[in-house]
Amino acid sequence: MDSENTPRFSDRFEFIPGENDLYSLLESYKKSGQDWIDLTVSNPTKVGLVYPREAILHSFQKPESMEYDPNPKGTINARKSIGNYYKEKGHMISEEDLFLTSSSSEAYSYLIKLLCNPGEEVLIPSPGYPLFEFLSLLDGVEFNSYKLDQGSDWKIDFEDLHSKITSKTKILFLVSPNNPTGSLLAPEEFEKLKVISKTKKIALVLDEVFSDYLHEENPNKIDFFSTDFPMFVVNGVSKILALPQMKLSWIHVGGPTNWKKECKERLEIIADTYLSVGTPIQLALPELFQWRNMIQSQVLRRIHRNLQVLESFDSSHPQIVYTSPKGGWYAVLQSESFLNDEEFSFRLLEKEKVLVHPGSMFGFKEDSGSIVISLISETELFQSGLERISRSLSLT
Repeated sequence: MDSENTPRFSDRFEFIPGENDLYSLLESYKKSGQDWIDLTVSNPTKVGLVYPREAILHSFQKPESMEYDPNPKGTINARKSIGNYYKEKGHMISEEDLFLTSSSSEAYSYLIKLLCNPGEEVLIPSPGYPLFEFLSLLDGVEFNSYKLDQGSDWKIDFEDLHSKITSKTKILFLVSPNNPTGSLLAPEEFEKLKVISKTKKIALVLDEVFSDYLHEENPNKIDFFSTDFPMFVVNGVSKILALPQMKLSWIHVGGPTNWKKECKERLEIIADTYLSVGTPIQLALPELFQWRNMIQSQVLRRIHRNLQVLESFDSSHPQIVYTSPKGGWYAVLQSESFLNDEEFSFRLLEKEKVLVHPGSMFGFKEDSGSIVISLISETELFQSGLERISRSLSLT
């Protein structure tokens, strides 16, 4: 309601009241109790995984949880346990280079505050997860997208990337494995990115949250942690332990010695301002990491089974273009039958009661005929959802 006596809202983002047609229809199904298949599910706690429930809950029953002794970087034991996680993966890092946050979103927001003035710019991959766009708007910076080339296995289009870099560009966001394409950053790409960082004075920020979910052995391992240029790596237990409700992520800081020293001092001021990470999860983290293999093995088996189902589906539907992802838990399907993607997604939900993401949500062009589906859905539902998509290929 308009009123002369109420404050004006911020212009940080465009506010459109209500929901779009797709999610309005979904909400009506939820309210009426209708059954529908969710092929967008990203919440691992809702897909039938078996967690060591009692052990997880027991790890939070520590008397020290009742004491408040804040550390802007996070408790030393929690950071050491993260260091041990990386050691198991072949990376030697120092706990002094880690800053804990409550989520990866908060980590990115910290880094934008650290590196960007209002009105400066960040670059984000396209296709990619739309989170970066919204965080940029909320933190008062501009964003632009650089292309990933589908024709070269979703590698960075460096000609396009160079054309997007300006004097205002401060951060280059990277995602490997990419969400949603599942592509991995290649060593030759990283070498070119090093040059860009050094010559253009741009920090690289890598989202590696899906790095434990590779679908084949990756012979091209890259050391993102020992760098002589500004490099930040973000990860967290949301994906590593499939426990998004525990709210714990982190930033690893890398770069030249003197620069890194000042960087960490500045980042500590930002972290100290928020002190957002709860004590109980930090105390529990070393014990929670003990269950990593058990939890991840279930997720990987689920992804593997669904990829097999998807491969079979793809082989019997030549009108669908599908490239098996190398990592992560999403897949992209493309077809002329999916044009327009938002309209197709709406009609698929309306006619077949199946929810998929329209590709345009992730930066695909609307005329690419792309939809994005989750690979952690329960396999029976996943297969049923694909069968219903098959019935809907004539939808336009």
